[in-house]
Amino acid sequence: MTHQIEQVDRPAVLKYFREFMFSVEPLYDKGAGRFARFRSVVDGRVAYDSGGFAFLLGKIKSPPDPKRTAQIYRILGYTEKDILIQLDLPPQYYMSREERLKLIEKSAEYYWVMRSELGENLLGVVHGWTLEELKYSLSLLEDPDRVAHGCNFTTMKVYVHDYIQKKRVALGSYNVKSVLAERVATPSCTAEMVVCRKRVPRRVVFERLVLSMNLLREKEVFVLGGSGPNSAHLLFFLGGKYIDGASWRLAAKLWRIYVPHLGEFSVGRKKIAKRLDGTAVATMKEYYRDFPCSLSFDEFIKEISRSSGGFELRALWNAFVLKIEEKIANEYSADPDRYYVYLRKRWDKSPYWKKILDFCYRRIVRPYIHYDLTIFFKENMKSEVR
Repeated sequence: MTHQIEQVDRPAVLKYFREFMFSVEPLYDKGAGRFARFRSVVDGRVAYDSGGFAFLLGKIKSPPDPKRTAQIYRILGYTEKDILIQLDLPPQYYMSREERLKLIEKSAEYYWVMRSELGENLLGVVHGWTLEELKYSLSLLEDPDRVAHGCNFTTMKVYVHDYIQKKRVALGSYNVKSVLAERVATPSCTAEMVVCRKRVPRRVVFERLVLSMNLLREKEVFVLGGSGPNSAHLLFFLGGKYIDGASWRLAAKLWRIYVPHLGEFSVGRKKIAKRLDGTAVATMKEYYRDFPCSLSFDEFIKEISRSSGGFELRALWNAFVLKIEEKIANEYSADPDRYYVYLRKRWDKSPYWKKILDFCYRRIVRPYIHYDLTIFFKENMKSEVR
């Protein structure tokens, strides 16, 4: 689960889950000292997100500093089993080749600065939109066995992370302008450049994803931004081992719930996804006996569908379902052919996901599935799970 670190004592999910990913983004400006004890609160493995993309968006006022990031990680008291993501500067698709290469080089420079201080816990992030760029990035990291890599799914559509503050949302539309900041810091942090507000074509994102996963095959890859259950399954199928995502909470805010094997359903007045039907309810009831909730199943269904409230239950249920999906994926470890058959059946009535699966399957060099697949849940700026 990914949470902002300032919420570490509050989310109910801490009681029920063991893999967490915390964004340390607030600590660059607020200071890390008062959060130093948080690691002892979590009984499990923790991944640390540096907030590199937030620097590019101008959300962090101070210039990116890998030494400062390493200092924050040390203050927070990481253990040997934890995963540290390097401070990186992701190149964007519409940047020029020269601009992308500068960011790749600067990210690699940051990696080695942090690696000298933090050791093998640190994962370098492989960047690039072409095979040349990806290979160059990997070579600058000296081809480690464990890496992090962004899936770039969010570049296909508008950002909705400000939904709560602005009381608006635009989902399912790929022609609405992005809310990305128009101006962001360059690698030198001394000048500014304009970022194109166009969405990245879906085909480009998935072609680049397969290209990079082919290059990184048989490595342990932490895929950043894996998000929802269907996305997670696709990324596991392509060779990812770890995935983080914030969709469990965002979906709850948008009146969507996850159902094992079946995907997302809408329980609110607005139809953002397909409506919860009898088959979905029966499947939910089958798994509900293991859900950490004192309500009867009928009471639970009423609560998550309330016109006001119900967010906490929807969010907790979505997190619970993601861990079920993780178990489902692990049933197909090292058996990509059987996993492909499962996914084809799962998405038989979903033209979008079936098309994406076949698109990727035709291009993957050799599908393989890792053992012990893991989803790290990710959350937006302010937690509402109490």
